[in-house]
Amino acid sequence: MADPAVPPLEVTHVIKDYPGNVRALDRVSFRIASGERACLLGPNGAGKTTLIRLLTGALSPSYGQVRLFGLGMESESFLQARRRVGIVPQLPGMYRDLSVSDYLQLVKDLYGRGDIAEVVEVFGLGPYTRRPMAELSGGTQRRLSLAAALLGSPEVLLLDEPTVGLDPVSMRDVHAFLRRIMPGRTVLLCTHNLAEAEALCESAIILQQGRVVLHERISALRQRAPALLSIRAAQGPERLLAALAELGTPGRQEEEAVLVPTPEPTTQAPELLRRLLAAGVDVYECRVVTPSLEQLFLDIIGAADARA
Repeated sequence: MADPAVPPLEVTHVIKDYPGNVRALDRVSFRIASGERACLLGPNGAGKTTLIRLLTGALSPSYGQVRLFGLGMESESFLQARRRVGIVPQLPGMYRDLSVSDYLQLVKDLYGRGDIAEVVEVFGLGPYTRRPMAELSGGTQRRLSLAAALLGSPEVLLLDEPTVGLDPVSMRDVHAFLRRIMPGRTVLLCTHNLAEAEALCESAIILQQGRVVLHERISALRQRAPALLSIRAAQGPERLLAALAELGTPGRQEEEAVLVPTPEPTTQAPELLRRLLAAGVDVYECRVVTPSLEQLFLDIIGAADARA
């Protein structure tokens, strides 16, 4: 029985150095609470893959501690803790000559538990059980990876780019499966797809140059960022930007609209629209938009670069 006071995933002052004086992680610390669904974000080279491999036990830290359910790698019970974790790797790692059913039996033997018939039904693998894994499509391979990760009824899921390389239909299907299986579990999702992260997760951990620059709930991030007015005018965005500049109001163009930060849109928007109309700008659309996770991510990474 899991102790709710002990975080399922905990990283403390972790450093990871590779040969050639390459530091992938630099004193990384965070903990993920039981039931938290967190996304791991960062630009290429930030250290995300290294961190996932440390959490799976595939790598050891050069310094610091990685704990699963309070157990470090030095613990004799660490292997038992790993059996409580389901892993979906970035590359499915197909065993070319094994059939789907043989592979799921292998996973069941490794975990020491699991209902193969149940995951086959949940992930729609019935027509493929006798088929060699090498003959599966990319979408079916990803469903098989999810089935294998869930076979042992894990309390924690580590998802490393689970939809990378998939076509839109397969990606939609995988997202649907993830929405079904994630509730009630602790999840760390490593992805470059910020729309995916926003749809599936409630908190974000952002890595930059091997360091954690943020670990916060996405809803709290939005509250810190001002709302935006998306304004469109008949004269086009250039004329609209010029008029806003004359009024001393900052804005930025996004396609045919101009986005204007506004902490209090319900009180500030009407006055701004009146002033634009008085300046001869024919506004035909004005709506309030909240910053996307992508925009929040870019702002945070930009601020981190500026401090570096």
